[in-house]
Amino acid sequence: MIENSVSKGNRPWASIILAAGKGIRMKSEIPKVMHNLLGKPLIGYVLGLLRNLDIVFKVVITGHGSDLVRDYLKKYDIKLVVQEQQLGTGHATLRAKAALGEFCGNVLIICGDTPLVKESTLASFMEDHAGSGRIISLLTAHLKDPTGYGRVLRSVSSKAQIQGIVEEKDATEAQRRVTEINTGIYAVDSDFLFYALDAVGCDNVQGEYYLTDIVSIAVSEGVSAGAVSAAAEDEAWGVNSRMDLARAETILLDRIRKSWMEFGVSFELYESVYIEPDVTLSRDVTIGPHVVLKGRTTVGEGVKLGAFSYLEGVQVPPGSIIPPFSKLISA
Repeated sequence: MIENSVSKGNRPWASIILAAGKGIRMKSEIPKVMHNLLGKPLIGYVLGLLRNLDIVFKVVITGHGSDLVRDYLKKYDIKLVVQEQQLGTGHATLRAKAALGEFCGNVLIICGDTPLVKESTLASFMEDHAGSGRIISLLTAHLKDPTGYGRVLRSVSSKAQIQGIVEEKDATEAQRRVTEINTGIYAVDSDFLFYALDAVGCDNVQGEYYLTDIVSIAVSEGVSAGAVSAAAEDEAWGVNSRMDLARAETILLDRIRKSWMEFGVSFELYESVYIEPDVTLSRDVTIGPHVVLKGRTTVGEGVKLGAFSYLEGVQVPPGSIIPPFSKLISA
């Protein structure tokens, strides 16, 4: 049995990234987390989220296509663990126990196919958990169409306390009408996490060990648990299909372009410009219609990029005028 509260002091953080899924709906032999979104794999966005957060230990759980994931992770200070049999998210998370060793503190669990979560949202969620004294916290969101996502179950009392999570395949018709969904992001006390995972069973439609069951275990044992509805709808969507990938691209491109406009960049035919997240622009840059900017391209102040220009991994000096239909690629 785990105590109902923890110290509010500066407990260390570890993270577990779940990246073992085959991604059946992607119709691909490539691991789902290695599908590219604006020039980088999905898991690259999740690793980027964690880069500026105070996390001392990172573990990635991989399975299908683990060699591809391993090759990509070589440039990161991260521990990789292979889930040989895909028996569910609970089983995958339990595989991290040995890798974490004697670690004692808070564990952030996040899926490797969630590129839309904002760093500010994740940081606020971690801060909320650390200051709350809870044993387990769950990041949730409200979706207009929650189809395909696990639903958050709350009590009917005025406090609407969390009672558990039900996967859609196991949900009743009434439960499927719930719009609050599980984003798959948890903050959990390390001792309770592995204690609860040992108690998770596979009596469900899919015959899998669900990570979500640790919430109902916490509730049943009187352990402090809370659901924090802090993620916006466009952050909560994961990538499970090619259509999801296209939707994520649209959302991220819109965020990137708006961010650069706020910085002082002008776009002509705004929605036609393709720009990847590692591109660096300067103030008073003007970007013409249908321009493509890829890789670590750097564009100096006052540059004008003509329509249909293609730039990849190049540096454009300040004040330059790039004619329409130009193609500039680094050697």
